[in-house]
Amino acid sequence: MLNPLNKKLDSTGIWDSLVAFPEQCHQVIREISTQAIPNQCYLAENIVISGMGGSALGGRIVAYLERQTLKIPVIISTEFHLPNFVNEKSLVVVTSYSGNTAETLSSLSEARARNAGVFVLTSGGQLAKEAARYSLPSYIFNPVHNPSAQPRMGLGYNIVALVALLSRCQLIHPAHDLGKLPDFLEDRQDEYGSLPELAKRLKGRIPVIVASEHLKGSAFAFRNQLNENSKTFASFFDLPELNHHLLESFTKPDTNPDNLYFLFVRSSKYHPELIRRYPVTAQVVEKNRIPYSYLDPAGPSRFFETMDLVAQGGFIAYYLALYYGIDPGLIPWVDWYKDQFK
Repeated sequence: MLNPLNKKLDSTGIWDSLVAFPEQCHQVIREISTQAIPNQCYLAENIVISGMGGSALGGRIVAYLERQTLKIPVIISTEFHLPNFVNEKSLVVVTSYSGNTAETLSSLSEARARNAGVFVLTSGGQLAKEAARYSLPSYIFNPVHNPSAQPRMGLGYNIVALVALLSRCQLIHPAHDLGKLPDFLEDRQDEYGSLPELAKRLKGRIPVIVASEHLKGSAFAFRNQLNENSKTFASFFDLPELNHHLLESFTKPDTNPDNLYFLFVRSSKYHPELIRRYPVTAQVVEKNRIPYSYLDPAGPSRFFETMDLVAQGGFIAYYLALYYGIDPGLIPWVDWYKDQFK
């Protein structure tokens, strides 16, 4: 079992939220089947998931995860305005953990004005009030298994709710194995013993995460958790696209070997040609004297692998924060930024 190390630094309870990730998923599975869904979803021609920051991560994860099974396009919107094509044949999912995100509330107003099908995903706030006022289909969850109260640590609510919604709308393949997910994630926590050592290797370096296909969304979330929890600049690239430009970037500055650390996220479920490209890409990194490690999420399906990477990334970011002597929960610069617009 993983050790939380110095919990005195963890003032908001990030560790407790990480450990409770399986319970978040279980809560959603238990509750969401009784929620109403938009009538238009069965006839939708496109899906727009509107959210910001941690609330947008679930949408990105699901979009990449279900890319091969989605029957219609899905767009992630992180702006005040919805895409111009949104109309009465669109399904717009507005998601905000707090329910008070300005961009998301603006998107809800536009979605209603264009007669789009709307589904609201939030824990409360103004978004929940709007859902009640206009009788909008919604899932208003009580985040009892996210004691940190940080949206980025409540991904179980966001991801599983989106998968369940799209499955019920028959826009992706039915999620028959969803009920097995919480036990799988709980068992996997006993296999994470190497993560503290991996986090230690990242200290003092810029993590560069490389992933493909269904794991790109969870790699994106991993990067964000390194940013917010570890207060660390980190980058994410997808393979094979990076092979067409990034390989020439290692030469300069001369300090790259001292500053960068690559994390290659592998999967046996990638396209065979992608699997061949990972070791060759790692060779280029090694020839440029840049250290790297492999990260291998586990699971019987792409969905389970995706969720395993979300969990692993959260623990790695937590440990890295502690190695820096930093509280993983506090986000002073994000808070300062938001205060400027109150």
